[in-house]
Amino acid sequence: MTELITAVPNISEGRDVAFIEGLRSQLEKVPDLLLLDVAMDQARNRTLFCLMGGKDAIFQGCFTIYEASIKKIDMRQHEGAFPRIGAVDIVPFVAIRQSSLESAIKWANEFGREVGARYGLPVYLSGDAAKTPMRRELESIREGEYEGFAAKMQDPAWKPDFGPNEFPADRGATMVSARLPLVNLEVYLNTNDGEAAKHVAHVLSGAENGLPDVRLYPGLDRACGLAVINLTVRNYSATPLYRVLEAIKTELKRFGTGIRSIKFIGLVPHSALLDSALHYMQISGFEEDDVLETRMEHIFNANKQPS
Repeated sequence: MTELITAVPNISEGRDVAFIEGLRSQLEKVPDLLLLDVAMDQARNRTLFCLMGGKDAIFQGCFTIYEASIKKIDMRQHEGAFPRIGAVDIVPFVAIRQSSLESAIKWANEFGREVGARYGLPVYLSGDAAKTPMRRELESIREGEYEGFAAKMQDPAWKPDFGPNEFPADRGATMVSARLPLVNLEVYLNTNDGEAAKHVAHVLSGAENGLPDVRLYPGLDRACGLAVINLTVRNYSATPLYRVLEAIKTELKRFGTGIRSIKFIGLVPHSALLDSALHYMQISGFEEDDVLETRMEHIFNANKQPS
């Protein structure tokens, strides 16, 4: 059976609607590629694409994104409320369902090597594809961001895994990773007080007392004038979404404010939502197979005749 792995390229452009829509059209023409989602984020000036397909289709789709992005985006002019190191900041290969993390790691290595050779970009393997512990965490690679990356690369410890050991100022560097599914969302606060968002991000992202595998980035949404927290939950099984949200609410109380709304960035695994629904509804004795669509899928797969 052909393995299906998703890729979620993140590019440093989230405000030029015409460009993003044009890129969407190009991706929709790639044979055997499924474009599952396009999530533009103006505050972070960033867009996430979610692609699914076999390896050839995924690679072609990601190459299309690189070619368009490095031609369009000049990192010397870029600004946005999120750490980034290049025009195509990161391409994670995500193992889902029948696909293995080992396959995602192999894809990341093969793809990263090709990106370095084809586009002359410094490529850093991260996540489960990282070659060294210091590169496993995205925050470690992104530390110093684009503005400090040329100086960072002077340290032999930050020689790229693939591509030239020189920093192209217009395109920046790029990361290629392998991982399991995660959850990205934006939490809008009932205030324009940026200090409230900064406090919550600092406390809950802390190495000692923070939530495990959770990263929070404070910002301000210019369109609505509200403080916002960009949230990434890397292991929603170990740290459920409801636990993260309740912790945020608790920390916001000292500022006399709370959560106004929540917006998901990209797609979310249904099990992540199911955990929170069961918690807030106080349901006990529930199993995932009790979901109608899940039961139907299991029955369909069990009765499907081999070809």
